[in-house]
Amino acid sequence: MNNLKNTMQMKNIKHITFSFLVTLSLNACVTAPNAKYSPKKSYLKQDSISLAASTGANLDDKKLSELKVDLKKDDVTYLPSLTSEKIQKKAVVDLTEQFSEFNTVKITADDLPLKDYLHYVLGDLLKISYILGEQVKTDSQSVTLNLQQNISQRKLFSLSEQLLVERGYVIRFDDGIFYIHKEEGKASGAFAYGYGNKIESVPKTSATILQLVPFNFGMQTSLANTLTQILKIRAQADFQRSTLILQGKRKDIIRALEFINLMDQPIFKNRHIGAYKTTYVSTDDLMKQLPILLKQEGVSVSAAGQNDLAVSLVALDRIGTLILFANSEQLIDRVFFWAKQIDQAPSGNELQYFLYAPQFSRATDLGESLQLLIGGGSSTVSSNTSASSQNKQITSKTNKPSNGMSASNEDMNLVVDERANALIFHTTGDKYRQLLPLIKRLDVMPKQVLLEVMIAEVKLSDVFKQGVSFALTNQGSINKVGGFKFESGAKGLSYVLSGGQGNLTFSLLETNSNVNVLSRPSLLVRDGVKATIIVGDDIPTVGEIITDPTNGSQTSVIYRKTGVELQVKPTINAQGIVIMEIAQKISNQVKGDSSVAGSPIIFERSISTEVIAQSGQTIILGGLISENRTINDTSVPFFSSIPIVGKLFDSTEDTDDKTELVVLVTPKVIESVEEWENIKLKFSSAFKKLKID
Repeated sequence: MNNLKNTMQMKNIKHITFSFLVTLSLNACVTAPNAKYSPKKSYLKQDSISLAASTGANLDDKKLSELKVDLKKDDVTYLPSLTSEKIQKKAVVDLTEQFSEFNTVKITADDLPLKDYLHYVLGDLLKISYILGEQVKTDSQSVTLNLQQNISQRKLFSLSEQLLVERGYVIRFDDGIFYIHKEEGKASGAFAYGYGNKIESVPKTSATILQLVPFNFGMQTSLANTLTQILKIRAQADFQRSTLILQGKRKDIIRALEFINLMDQPIFKNRHIGAYKTTYVSTDDLMKQLPILLKQEGVSVSAAGQNDLAVSLVALDRIGTLILFANSEQLIDRVFFWAKQIDQAPSGNELQYFLYAPQFSRATDLGESLQLLIGGGSSTVSSNTSASSQNKQITSKTNKPSNGMSASNEDMNLVVDERANALIFHTTGDKYRQLLPLIKRLDVMPKQVLLEVMIAEVKLSDVFKQGVSFALTNQGSINKVGGFKFESGAKGLSYVLSGGQGNLTFSLLETNSNVNVLSRPSLLVRDGVKATIIVGDDIPTVGEIITDPTNGSQTSVIYRKTGVELQVKPTINAQGIVIMEIAQKISNQVKGDSSVAGSPIIFERSISTEVIAQSGQTIILGGLISENRTINDTSVPFFSSIPIVGKLFDSTEDTDDKTELVVLVTPKVIESVEEWENIKLKFSSAFKKLKID
């Protein structure tokens, strides 16, 4: 026995030394949080559920678990849930935490009496204080144990605790002393409390545990009787809190949780879900006629919210969609077949009302196109569509009522409901069926264009002495495109460069010391919408001067914008060619004391043109040259005024400073989610390289 003790002490010293070295080596290890930003789901991505009337939508349990609803922060207000303080019983502790996982021992027992086994393990090996009950001293049971490998002190205590529990004993820890005695049932009161449906929430103790188990998918009262019959626990349902109260030992509680998690699933988890969007008839008509047809085929259908039948129907009147729940995919397809047979345009010359809700476009945009086709319409919506004009329209609608948009002829009446974003037709079924394919072709996802613009002012000297166009021509061949238009008297030229030449042009303008980059914005604009960028200052100028005999003269101040103003309206055709209407204006206050009636002189240069380019090509607008002539007179006082010889002490310098305004525009058509993700990746990488001193 002494040799065994010496061996254990040497092993303890080795393990303590090893633990100390490991702690020192890991002392400087720090786990850094992930700093990467994960963007939200792009609005260009389509949902996994399609509401198209032609195909419907099927959704199995895998897709249902992957389906996510993207809610903006402005749409939902989250409130903190009610919390309560956790109450822990002081006497209930995890006894195994007091023993080391690194210090190991080796034990062998052959038909050793229980009390002798406890004296050897608790006193000699674990070195703890303990008290044995009278039942333990008189117990005639023996312990046989043969472990070939060393085990940790914590494992040895857990093993001994398990042996005692199997023999009807419990271990209680109080004031630093372990008490081993017979289990007294309800009278002992040594309960541990836990809450949760995970194994980690169960207290690690040999005492009796009271576990409150919440349900994720609704209360199931039948589980209480089932668990009581198959396990050695007591189970009681708490209907008010939708929980199940379990009482028993830890191993039985864990088995009960495994069974509860297996059964706590949606009752109709394996049901298939589909969505059918109506075209000609209402959802009420489908709800009435579908059950009649399916019951003739022997399929039980519920249209009143019952969920115990083969097919359940739920109508969403707001969006004109019928939601289907069925036990198999074949039933979903069968319901879609009959729904398509019912959802047909009525024949004949009877006038009816039809409602079309666009999926991608605005109802006003579709109404403008159909209004010209139908004829005889009236509209209060302006045909000039831009981001600023749309905001003005919204503001004006809140101030005064709008008559909306309408069109009519002898066969059809059309009204656009902007509030519901819908088109209302009053016509026959045949006429509406003929017009519907055209409406669906117009109702497509609008494309977008990313405009990369660089506005630079080039000083005409050195390589640019003959002008920007001459310098760019020397860099390589370029193609002249389209016509041009100018407003400030200087000649305006437009060039298009594609591929590597476009990059060469940008690099040339950025690195030359004679180039002053005024602005380089990047903006995303929808197809057919005018985008405007204004960067500058408001300069006060003298407005009206009103003279009043009583109050005297009063002068009003008018603020005039100066700086850089760019307007671009892109239009994308079917081949992906971008047609851009570009208007550029640069204005600044003239240096010096020159003014008119107290107002500063504003120097303005502008260019307006319409060009055609493919996605990724660079358009160059140039030729707006301005000249600033400066005369500097330098003289020596007194000596310069002497006749004849005074010219020797006087010098005059006449300098000309010419600058040319250059605008480079690169449109990039965004047609897919992958292109949009690549653009965002480039922007994020550019911000990572940004350094702030």
